[in-house]
Amino acid sequence: MAFFKRKKKKAAPQKEEKVINKEEILTKIEQTKQGLEKADAEDKISYLNQIGSLYLEIEDYDQAITYYETSISEKQEMGKAFADLTKLYNFKRKEASEQNDKEKVQYYLAKSDELMKLTKDTMRGNM
Repeated sequence: MAFFKRKKKKAAPQKEEKVINKEEILTKIEQTKQGLEKADAEDKISYLNQIGSLYLEIEDYDQAITYYETSISEKQEMGKAFADLTKLYNFKRKEASEQNDKEKVQYYLAKSDELMKLTKDTMRGNM
């Protein structure tokens, strides 16, 4: 009977790992920083977020946090900076926990709380 035959499982497609060319990204970062120096107030946010994203891509989390925090301090709007900062704060908190660094765990918990409050305020329009 064909009803009870097991179906052959297809092999899961292999994910291609994205090769990160760190030198190329560092060059993009420098070019974007040059654009940031010449940017007007509105474009400045975009440049800050681009730089944060590039640092995130090469796993320089501290620099990514710095540029995203600067972006949010310049203009508090929901977007990539908020989302990425949430991920980064959680990652840094987990890292601190694994290192048993209670001070840093508390620091990143506080940063996450501040970001959540800012998110709520932004959504409510109470800024």
